[in-house]
Parts: sequence; C-alpha cells; structure tokens
Amino acid sequence: MLHEHYGLDLPQGLRPGFSRVVQAATDDSGREATPEDLWELFRTEYLAPGHVGPVTLSSWSTAELAAGQHEFTCELRKDGGPARRHRGTGNGPLAAFADALAGAGIVVDILGYTGHATTAGPGSPAMAYAECRVDGVCRWGAGQDTSVLNASVYAVLAAVNRTLTEDLA
Repeated sequence: MLHEHYGLDLPQGLRPGFSRVVQAATDDSGREATPEDLWELFRTEYLAPGHVGPVTLSSWSTAELAAGQHEFTCELRKDGGPARRHRGTGNGPLAAFADALAGAGIVVDILGYTGHATTAGPGSPAMAYAECRVDGVCRWGAGQDTSVLNASVYAVLAAVNRTLTEDLA
C-alpha cells in the first residue's frame, strides 16, 4: 500500500522491522491499517528521526576536494546542547558525513543504502533508505527530499537518532 499510494519501495531488509511497527500499532485496535495509517507510522518511525532527535543538523555542506575525496562540514547539536562544527572526509558525501559524526563521538558504519524517486518527472521527491551500524547497533533510517543527497543525509541521521533514542529508553 505504501508503494501504491506514496511511491515508497521499502528495501527488503527494512520490511520486517516496519511490519513489527505496524503489528504493534494495529494489534490493540483489531482493524486493518489504512494507507494513511501506514504512511504516518512510517513517517514517525523512519523519517521524523532525521529531523528531530538527540542529534540534529543545524547546517551542512559538502564539497568534492578531488576525485573520490569528499568533505562534509556541519554544525551538529547533541542532546539539546550548543551547535558544534564538525568536518569529515570520505570517498563520498555519506562516508564524509559518517566521519564528521565520528568526530562528534558517534561511530557510524553505513552498511547499505538505496534510494528512488517517488513519482515520475523532474519535481519528484527522492526517498532514501540507509542501514547503519551505530555504536555496534544496526538500525534503518529514511529521508525524503527533492534532493537525493539531502534525503540520504537525513536517512543516515534518522538511523543514528533511532539508535540513540532506543538506547535512552
């Protein structure tokens, strides 16, 4: 239903976790989830943590310093504290973002990434999914934006915040 109504094509590895979220939400009600219900569950569980959580991005930019050498510069805010500037390098923008996060004390390995357009045409929003190991714990995150890069960055951040939020619970 998420594919048909919202253009989402969830990666195979993310599906079991999302199924558990849906089951937990629908068990008590005894009714089947509508497409709107599924979207809200997905948005809350996988998209929102890219923007709201223990770690937030105040601003960021990337640059390709040379072929295969990228830099990610950002201002990160951890646990509501002051924004601090971090810089990372890597073979791509996401690897450089992971390096910047490591400089902030958050160890992130990006295990898998995929993305797609949600509709046809040049104005289509991009959806990105990232499976990350954060301080040894594997979590999926998702991001949505008109920019594939923005969606990807927020997918990684969503995985980070989902892990850190669960660690706090």
